[in-house]
Amino acid sequence: MPGDGPGARLMTLLDTVAKTGYNRAFARPLTAGDRAYLAFHRLNPGEYQDVGAVLFLDGPVELADLRAHVAERLRAPRARMLTDRLETVTVRPADRRSTVHETYWVCDPEMKVDEHVVALELPGAAEAAGLTGGDAVGDRRIRAALDGIATRPIDTSGQPWMLYLLCERGTAGRVVVYRTSHIAQDGAALYRSLHLLFGGEDEPDLGLPASIPRPQVGDYLRFVSRGLSCLSPTRVLDAWGGQPVGPARHSWITTELGLMRDVAHRHDASVNDVYLAALAGAVRAWSLPEWREDSRPVHALMPVSIRIAADQNVLSNYTSGVRVPLPCGEPDAAHRLARIAAVTRRLKDGGMGVVEHHHFPAVAARATPRMLSYAASFGGRTRELAMVATNARTIRGPLAVAGRAVTDLIGTGPLLVGRQHLSVALFGLGDRIGITFAASDSVPNHTRLAQLWLAELTELGRSTPPGGVRVPVQRHAGPRAR
Repeated sequence: MPGDGPGARLMTLLDTVAKTGYNRAFARPLTAGDRAYLAFHRLNPGEYQDVGAVLFLDGPVELADLRAHVAERLRAPRARMLTDRLETVTVRPADRRSTVHETYWVCDPEMKVDEHVVALELPGAAEAAGLTGGDAVGDRRIRAALDGIATRPIDTSGQPWMLYLLCERGTAGRVVVYRTSHIAQDGAALYRSLHLLFGGEDEPDLGLPASIPRPQVGDYLRFVSRGLSCLSPTRVLDAWGGQPVGPARHSWITTELGLMRDVAHRHDASVNDVYLAALAGAVRAWSLPEWREDSRPVHALMPVSIRIAADQNVLSNYTSGVRVPLPCGEPDAAHRLARIAAVTRRLKDGGMGVVEHHHFPAVAARATPRMLSYAASFGGRTRELAMVATNARTIRGPLAVAGRAVTDLIGTGPLLVGRQHLSVALFGLGDRIGITFAASDSVPNHTRLAQLWLAELTELGRSTPPGGVRVPVQRHAGPRAR
C-alpha cells in the first residue's frame, strides 16, 4: 500500500505480522502520552507511574464471583480494549527497504483473568494502628493495603491493569482496588475501564469536547510563554522535610460535589478553581509559619485533557499539563479562590491544550526517548513544581461489582518515588467526590492535608466573594483540567 501515513503504516504492520505468524487480532498505535510514559519506564528501570481507583462496596464480594464478573465483561466486544497489551514488532514501511522496530497496542483476547484479579489480605489492626492520622483503624487498614499495592508496579509485559480484592481472613471483601499503568490510561481512560468492568449498558459521560480548534498565531505565542514560565523555580518549603524519600503514603477524604458547586456558583468560579483554592488553603495551614513573612506561591502541575469525543473509546493517555501558582500566602480564603479563578480563566482563554492536541502526536513520533522521558517525568522536578494536582471530575454511576453497589470511589494519582513530595487527585462517583493525597513517606505530617482540605472547603462555603456575589458568566468551552 503506497504512502507513509498512519493508515499505510498500520496496514504494513498487519501485513508484516501476518506473514510472521503473529496471531493478535488488532493493533493500534501509541499516543504521544503513551510514548512519553513508555520512554520514561524504559530509561528508568525500577521507576514507574501507576494510577488507580479504590471502590468501596455496600457488601462483601467473593473472589470467585469477582473473577467470574470480570471474565463475563471481557467477553463483550466493546470491552476487548481491556485485553490490549504492548508488543514491539518489526515493521517494513511500504516505501522503504529497511525494517524498523515499533511498539503497538495489540489485542490479546486470550488473557488470563485470574492473573489480573487477585485477593489481598488486609493488614492486621496492630500493623495499621502504627499509621499516623485521626481516622479509624479500619480505614487505616485500607490505607496500609493501598500503600503496599503502590509498591507493586504494574507488569507492562501483559495487560497493564490489575484488580485487588481487599479481604479479611478468607476470600471475601468490600473494597476493590483498580491499578493501571499511566502508559496505558489517563483519567478518562481509567473511568472508561471502570465503566466497562462495572458500569451499565449506557455510555459514560466523560464531558469530552467534540473538537478542539486549530491553533492561531496567538496560541503558539502563549504556548511558548507557558513553557518558558515552567523553567522558573518554585518556592521550596521547609515543611517538605528535605528531598523526598521513601514509598508513597495515601490518605483521603470524601465529600459531596454539591458543596463545591455551591461555592463555585457564588464566587463565579469553576469546581476546579474551588478544588485548587482548597488545596492552597490546606498547604498554607499545614505549613503556616512559613507564610507569615514570605508570600511567594508554590506551583502545582495541573494535568489537562486533550482528548476529544472521538477518542472516548480509546484507552491510552491524552494529557498535557500547565503550571498553576497556588497563592498560599494570601490569608483570606475568598481572595485565594478569586486569584486562582483569574489564573485559570486566563489559561482557558489563552488556548490551553490547543497546540498540544494538534502537534504533540507528530512531535512525539520524532522525539528522542530522552526527550519523551523528560516530558513524562516533569511533575517530579521539585525545583519547578511543588506537587501535581489532578482533577479527573466524576464518573456518572451507578457502578456495581458482582452485584454489590459501589458507594464511594477515590482515585490515586502517580507519585514518582524519590522525586516528588506530593501528588493530589480528585476523583468521584456521581455526586460523591474523593480527594486523595499521595505523599512521600519522608514528608512530615502529610496525613493532616486531607482534613485540612475539607476544613478549607468548609471555610470557602462560609466566605463572601470579594466585591459581593456576582452572576456567573459563561466560560469558553475547550480542553479542561484533568
